[in-house]
Amino acid sequence: MTVAAFTDRDQSDSSPLGALQPFIEDPTIEEIWINSPARIFIARNGKSELTNLILTKEEVANIIERCLMWGGRRLDLSHPFVDARLPDGSRLHVAIPEVTAEHWAVNIRKHIAREKSLLQLCEMQVLTIEMADSLRAALNSGKNILISGSTQAGKTTLLNALANEIPGSERVITIEEVFELKPDRKSTRLNSSHSQQISYAVFCL
Repeated sequence: MTVAAFTDRDQSDSSPLGALQPFIEDPTIEEIWINSPARIFIARNGKSELTNLILTKEEVANIIERCLMWGGRRLDLSHPFVDARLPDGSRLHVAIPEVTAEHWAVNIRKHIAREKSLLQLCEMQVLTIEMADSLRAALNSGKNILISGSTQAGKTTLLNALANEIPGSERVITIEEVFELKPDRKSTRLNSSHSQQISYAVFCL
């Protein structure tokens, strides 16, 4: 599927993300990819769509430079790959040649809040009642739980639901690359942006 992208170039030049700004502001869009200046994709409901937006190499570089200025990150031949966070909480991943074959590769994963409880996940048939009961039992007994999955699989949604099942007597510490978890408990939230090895971690004390 191809998606039309109508932008005012004069207006987009002053926007934080230039011609990509309409995609950022569209609440139905979850993810943006730039495979090349002429091949720009978006994702809705986990499905990718090719847009008709065409940029120049200079426009792509200018957009990324604006983003990296906010996050204080570098992107050059000595640092050809970068992960950063945008002001709205979206995640930015960029790779440049020689890591890529020819063009800058850009991915923006938007921060879309989807707070659900375990009960709601059961009602949506994401989990069975038995699975939810088993997860609650593991939490109450203090067992370690590892959540893994592919992009857009629902890892953050499930982890948020589990965090909100932690007994109120427990203190919760979260370590995140981007602040997405919202435990409904007394908690301490730490950022892991200086460690590329951690996306999420939740500890109960």
